[in-house]
Amino acid sequence: MQDQDQFLAVLQNDGVPVPDRTSAIPQPLATVIDRALIDNPDIYYKSAAEFKQALFNSIL
Repeated sequence: MQDQDQFLAVLQNDGVPVPDRTSAIPQPLATVIDRALIDNPDIYYKSAAEFKQALFNSIL
């Protein structure tokens, strides 16, 4: 994988879920972040307002 273009690797591979990278982020917030990064097959949060509300709800 070292010979692969780094930007192409980011675009072609699924991201590593937040809880797999660090335990410092609370699970509800990690879930919101992971969902925000979903764009295949569809974008999870359809608007900034929806994402903002999910962030707000995750820290309550």
